[in-house]
Amino acid sequence: MRHYTISLTSPLAPAEAWARVLDLRVHDRVIPFTRITSGLASADELRPGHEFTACTMVGRVGFDDVMRVESLTPPSGATAGHARIVKTGRLVLGAVELTVSAHDGGSTVRWEQDFGLGRLVRPARWAAELAAPLLYGTTLRRLLRG
Repeated sequence: MRHYTISLTSPLAPAEAWARVLDLRVHDRVIPFTRITSGLASADELRPGHEFTACTMVGRVGFDDVMRVESLTPPSGATAGHARIVKTGRLVLGAVELTVSAHDGGSTVRWEQDFGLGRLVRPARWAAELAAPLLYGTTLRRLLRG
């Protein structure tokens, strides 16, 4: 399991940054080869216990990333928003801690993740764990751009 942190600043207000990062309806457009196949929802519709699945496919080969929202508190005024999303599938393991806070007229988005892949041979697992921060960082930037 690999732990990493991505911290981005945005000119967006915290509530808008929060809404964009957690809008599952948009993830299909910004994450290559991936579709949300169940649990599609906007940030306003998410609640603790909400489950969703992202299916990544390249040709005929693919896998499901099954997740559950464990906790969720949107940002409000000067109070930062926080979400914890746990990966509950067999292949993609770990958890995400998302914090969105006010910063210099915009916001700071902090994405902390424990990421691991089970059932893959070590070189493939190692490569995926190294690539994950780059891929998640790119996705977050795309989501914040709108």
